[in-house]
Amino acid sequence: MQWLPAFFAILAGISNPLQSGSNSALLKTIQAPIVAAFIVYAIGAACLLAAMPFLGFPLKTSISKLADVPWWAYIGGLCNVLFLMCTLLITKKLGSATFTTIVVISAVITSVLLDHFGLLGFEVRPATWLRIGGAALAAIGVVMIAVF
Repeated sequence: MQWLPAFFAILAGISNPLQSGSNSALLKTIQAPIVAAFIVYAIGAACLLAAMPFLGFPLKTSISKLADVPWWAYIGGLCNVLFLMCTLLITKKLGSATFTTIVVISAVITSVLLDHFGLLGFEVRPATWLRIGGAALAAIGVVMIAVF
């Protein structure tokens, strides 16, 4: 495994509970889920704007390719909004460990299925008994963290 992609995957994993906690604190203070979500996305948009000088913004080239994008490639934004609203509304009620446990377990199961069937453009990686066992052990581990 290459170390740089793994490093960024670790950062993404670290950011998940941090995002959930900060989003919940924002909602607790302002008491308006849609406004809190808008603020989160406004900050994200500002960060993207700040990155443009370094990463570029090939809008014209990108727009010309939109017709080639498969329909399911657009659900990422919907999934992002769903996750954000869930973090805003239920993280504090469940607690960070329980919320993250449920997210991780559902993500592992979904990931094994996506790999097995090669959905959403993923390379097919069969759900062998070892992969299913690994997913089960991961689920058991995160449940132990949340419950005990």
